[in-house]
Amino acid sequence: MKRKLRVLFLSTYPPRACGIGTFAGDLTASLKQNTPWIAPRIAAIDLDDGERLEYGGEVVCRVTNDQRRAYTDLAQIVNGSDYDVVCVQHEFGIFPGEWGEGLIGFYAACRKPIVTTLHTIIPRCSDLPRRIVRAIVRTSRATVVMAEVAVDLLRSDYAVPLDSVRVIPHGVPPFRRMGRYAAKNSLGFRSGKLISTFGLLSRGKGLEYMIAAMPQVVDRHPDAVYCILGRTHPLVKKHEQESYREELEQMVAERGLEQNVHFADRFLADEELSVFLEATDVFVTPYLGADQITSGALARAAFFGKAIVSTPFLYATELLGNRRGRFAPFKNSDLLGREVAAVLSDDHLRAAMETRMEEYGRRMAWQSVARQYATVFTHAAFSQRKLVAAAGAGIAPRLRRSQSQPKSVVTRTQGVEPSL
Repeated sequence: MKRKLRVLFLSTYPPRACGIGTFAGDLTASLKQNTPWIAPRIAAIDLDDGERLEYGGEVVCRVTNDQRRAYTDLAQIVNGSDYDVVCVQHEFGIFPGEWGEGLIGFYAACRKPIVTTLHTIIPRCSDLPRRIVRAIVRTSRATVVMAEVAVDLLRSDYAVPLDSVRVIPHGVPPFRRMGRYAAKNSLGFRSGKLISTFGLLSRGKGLEYMIAAMPQVVDRHPDAVYCILGRTHPLVKKHEQESYREELEQMVAERGLEQNVHFADRFLADEELSVFLEATDVFVTPYLGADQITSGALARAAFFGKAIVSTPFLYATELLGNRRGRFAPFKNSDLLGREVAAVLSDDHLRAAMETRMEEYGRRMAWQSVARQYATVFTHAAFSQRKLVAAAGAGIAPRLRRSQSQPKSVVTRTQGVEPSL
């Protein structure tokens, strides 16, 4: 029996409440289920927020951001291991230093092939983030982005070689169909129109603009309900507690919308979230960041075939193009409310949007996404082996960990420690 391809993911990871961690958890779970020849393991990033998390057995080491040498030390551990590929889930904000520059030492020191997923690419950015992204793409054996618009940005704003760039859509877990009205009944919304937004709360979500738009929606649909699903982002809560949520709740009270705006201040597991999405008539993403190149929430709503109204951030313009969705300008509650009310009022329009969106969203199933990642990992590993063979020697010893060795075979260093 051939040895499985061993892939080490460098990422935040559940139970941390983080979009990147959720993505990594979903991807690795799907790899194990759909690509049994891939053996994913996790080097979990512990943010310097004082929270000490208990991880599952798939986490083989943890990297602490407040230790200066953590990432170069991790590279040396990886170099002496039997991992075939390292997959870095990159987001500027989760790595130490200005614009996450503390990660670059890992790329410089790691001698295993690296596959990087870029979750954010900033147009017209300053010199430092541009240099970081250029270094990442040039050092990675493959770079994965989630939309064609991201490829255009890498070409126009970063001038990096695109031969190693791959487009793989954001994955979405499967769900059990129960029908819109059955879903509404199960949630207690037996009549009326349901509008929803989900995800970790932060000011960049622009939820205040949808709340300000609700009086206009309610004028035409008095029984409409806007559900804001999700708790406050942990890093936001650390710096400003629940001030953003409290401001939103105050807006609701000032406008007399207590019967029309509901908050679900909790983390929703996939099954519960699936019920909410299936019950939803219009999904809204009133985000403020025009340059956002991916959104797990928007991808999931697309996979569910929802009628979507969004601000025109980059990922949305690609996902909702060709009449798959409707747009409202940034920070414009009047036009946002007008668009949502129009979709709610026209059953034929909404049905057409749902049909087009569902057809487009099928490509986002995690089963398909995991297999595309597995292909990238396999190519990266075999291209590395060809280079090693051509050089006549390996780039690092392959130290296969025996079953009798304790996990502490991964030596504790500054900021890097084995899973206990």
